[in-house]
Amino acid sequence: MQREGGAELLTSDAQRVDRPARRTAIAATLGPVSETRSCIEGLVAAGMDVVRLSMSNGTRERHRAVVRLVREAAAEQGREVRFLADLQGRKNRLGAFPGGETRWAAGDAVVLTASPGPLAPDRTSLSYSWDPEQIGKGTAVLVDDGAVTLAVTEVSRAELHCEVVEGGPLSNGRGVTIPGLTLFPPGLGERDRADLEFATGLGVEMVALSFAQSADDCAAVRALAPGRVVIGKVENLAAVSRLPELVEAFDGLMVARGDLAVELPFEEVPHVQRAVLAGCRGSGRDSMVATQLLHSMRTSLRPTRAEVSDVANAVRDGAGGLLLTGETGYGRHPVHVVEVLRRIVERAEQEGPAAMNTLTE
Repeated sequence: MQREGGAELLTSDAQRVDRPARRTAIAATLGPVSETRSCIEGLVAAGMDVVRLSMSNGTRERHRAVVRLVREAAAEQGREVRFLADLQGRKNRLGAFPGGETRWAAGDAVVLTASPGPLAPDRTSLSYSWDPEQIGKGTAVLVDDGAVTLAVTEVSRAELHCEVVEGGPLSNGRGVTIPGLTLFPPGLGERDRADLEFATGLGVEMVALSFAQSADDCAAVRALAPGRVVIGKVENLAAVSRLPELVEAFDGLMVARGDLAVELPFEEVPHVQRAVLAGCRGSGRDSMVATQLLHSMRTSLRPTRAEVSDVANAVRDGAGGLLLTGETGYGRHPVHVVEVLRRIVERAEQEGPAAMNTLTE
């Protein structure tokens, strides 16, 4: 929905009085290191405006506990913190391994199957199939956002035989990309429907749909979650080619740079990001930028110069929200990361244009 004069749904009106109000929301993903009461209290105090609940990870018991702790901390500090349920959507994922994990080394022969079968360290299934007529010998398969890369050596409708080009550790459910060649069914799957029902029961204000590709995708979410802000995640070429349609249909769009950078050549990602932010800003829609905003701060206390510039440029280009993932989900310094991000945002907003932001209301 377009809001008159630009919306503000991502950040809260109840900003702490000891620092200036921000137009740009800070969203954070919580994980094992940041789900404690003391850490959540620190994140709220540091400026976290939105909590992302990843429906692909964590149990429902964990999500319930996080929502309760965040609401308690926000109430104690006089702030409003909102919740974003991030649906799995059409994310292609590995199946299971014995013991839940394995390691593939360069030169290993591995097999990806179209349906689950017996567990093996060098063999697992994919959640979505492929078109064997479009995949040939040498086709690249990227696992875990490209951390592990494979090359197809033999293909059939039932199996992809591959050689590991770049190896590494893997675990159940890691993401898989065959750029432009995965077959995705239309609409919401059973998992997304169940997750959406659970999330609305928690009272989340926003829902993000992974791999959004059409206005029909937005309508499917709205039908099950009326009254929620619906954010479409731009993650592949199909979404990029339909940006005007997505801008018109969704309340906002998220530039999800992890999958986007493996679905498209990485040098295209900055240009897609600017196009998404400009389209949303021009139509009064929300916008978010996600993935590796302060990636080095998973272990470091200081961001790199490139990270600072990346965040500042996103703010100047009108991003309504910035989403931290691994930095706060499993990094060493989650509260400090939010404090650093807030400092960068507040400085950038002194020069940038007013964001058309409905995410901070």
